[in-house]
Amino acid sequence: MTEHDQTDSAPEPAAEVLFAEQGASWAWLLSGPAAAGAMLAIQLSSGMGVQWVVPISFLVLVSGFVALQVKAARIHTSVELTATHLRQGTQTIGVEEIVKVYPAPVDGGRRHYDGRILNRSNALSNRAMKQAGLDPAEFAEEEAPPPAPDTDRATVERWQSSRALGELTGVPRGRTGIGLRLTGKRTAQAWARNHAGLRAALTPLVEGRR
Repeated sequence: MTEHDQTDSAPEPAAEVLFAEQGASWAWLLSGPAAAGAMLAIQLSSGMGVQWVVPISFLVLVSGFVALQVKAARIHTSVELTATHLRQGTQTIGVEEIVKVYPAPVDGGRRHYDGRILNRSNALSNRAMKQAGLDPAEFAEEEAPPPAPDTDRATVERWQSSRALGELTGVPRGRTGIGLRLTGKRTAQAWARNHAGLRAALTPLVEGRR
């Protein structure tokens, strides 16, 4: 074999991982022995002697259930970012597909209702106030003018309604979405538990192509 052939057959070096989350830690399996130990302690404190079937059953059942949950989390909620791709769960997209990383919401999330609705009076509260000898008109709040259009908030609302990357139906529990504009005028949500870390690693990759 020539030196040229050896060079062609050499494996390509793995891409450097810029950000990663495992999804869940196998340390959660310690909850199985903990549950078994708790049952063993209860038996000893009750003075009825040790019945090994109970703690062993707890050890097997709890460990098995937790193992399934951890395995699923490590598959469906893991994150990996390199200079060329972003993997969310089992879905991988190329970094070149990401056109823009939207700024984070100023208030940390969307508002699902206008808080002023809770302050509006109704017939029941008015009747109660009259029975107490109070005039509801004295407590009526001035109607606030409608808020001016907020372009930034409208943008946040739009990407927060977009689909989340990965195979799950939405952003996994305990994770925070990151708005992305993709090629083809598409929007999507990346996500991570450490969303600030993922945003900090992803944004320079996208902006560096401009």
